[in-house]
Amino acid sequence: MKKILYMYLLASVVLLASCIKEDYADCERCTLTFSYLGDGTWDVFPEHITRVSLYVFNSEDRLVQTKLIEQNELKAFQGTKLNLEPGDYRVVGVGNSFNKTEVTNLSSSNMSQIQFHHPKADDGGVVEGNDSLYLGQKTFTIPSTYWYEDDVPFRSSHLKVSYTVKDYVNPAAAESATRAEGFLELKVKNLLPQTDFTNKANGQKMTYNPVLSLTPEKGEHNAYFNIMRHAKDSDVEFELIDKATGEVVHTLALADFLNKFPQIDVTKQEVLIPIVVEFKNIGVTVTIPDWMIHDVTPDYGKN
Repeated sequence: MKKILYMYLLASVVLLASCIKEDYADCERCTLTFSYLGDGTWDVFPEHITRVSLYVFNSEDRLVQTKLIEQNELKAFQGTKLNLEPGDYRVVGVGNSFNKTEVTNLSSSNMSQIQFHHPKADDGGVVEGNDSLYLGQKTFTIPSTYWYEDDVPFRSSHLKVSYTVKDYVNPAAAESATRAEGFLELKVKNLLPQTDFTNKANGQKMTYNPVLSLTPEKGEHNAYFNIMRHAKDSDVEFELIDKATGEVVHTLALADFLNKFPQIDVTKQEVLIPIVVEFKNIGVTVTIPDWMIHDVTPDYGKN
């Protein structure tokens, strides 16, 4: 044990000694921590963000360094260290950029031109939804005389959506459907498919095709997915289709839904849009889950 401690102290001394130079060329002189307050005053970063893709830009907003920080590293230290020469910098972190996210146009010196979106959003492929994305940004100056420490605050770049269909019955459709896939299809139209490095959703509007799965014992179809952050008055529309007949059996404008249920505030950081479509003898009703009506917090996980 003493030998291990001795070797650790020796390594620390060597590392420190390597930084005692006038130019500090070998030092990670910049220490950045990450934080996310959500809609409160406490840091909830670990509960929501498990990976950070970090991009470092110089004073002219030209990319000079990238770094991927995985979950195990974030658990050990909620941040990172960077080896940067004295000067002015901007760092941008994209949280939770997994297989549903790619970043494009990094060579641009305009933050509004650098975008992150689903890899299939550009090639006409099927997009089921986005990762649970967050964006952090900070501008700072590395001095020539001492080390620099700062925090990078993150903000949400997505909205969570749950879409539930109850009691839809169509014998012809049921005969041709598999129990796993169900017999309904969901299309979400007029979605802005990308977000820029100023955290603004934009791009040519497109249609997402979320997975709508059947739970036979409940007689429900359910979909859980993420979209980019849209304003309350957006023209996003949910279209429900019978697979067997191709008939559109229900449409819902997101703006109408949000106006009907003002407790769903899309300006907040953590937002779930929980849509419940129920087919009854008297017609189709649209509501929200009981837990929201009675102000109970659900457990939908972190994605």
